[in-house]
Amino acid sequence: MRSRLARVLVLVCIAAAATGCSKTLNIDGLETDLASQIDAQLDTTGTSVSCPDDDVKAEAGATFECRATLSTGDTVTVEVKQADGEGNVTWTLGDPAA
Repeated sequence: MRSRLARVLVLVCIAAAATGCSKTLNIDGLETDLASQIDAQLDTTGTSVSCPDDDVKAEAGATFECRATLSTGDTVTVEVKQADGEGNVTWTLGDPAA
C-alpha cells in the first residue's frame, strides 16, 4: 500500500466562513473534503481527517498540517497550503508514519 501513498497534489475548493472583516477556513468542511478526496485518490474508504481546531485565517500562502487516518490504521500528515484568501487550498499527502 505504501507505493499507493505517493505524494499527491489536488486542488480543493472550500467555502470560507466570514468572521467580522477577516475570513476563516471552514475546517469541518475541509476535513470532510480531504477525507473524500484521499479515499478517491487511494481507491479506499473510511479515511478520517483531523485539522487544527482553532480558527485558521484564510490567507494566501499560509500553511498548516492535518492528520489523516487511513482505513488500514496508518496515519499520514496532510500538508495544506492556502492558494488564496478565499478558502481554496492545495494539499500534499505524506508517507505513513512508521
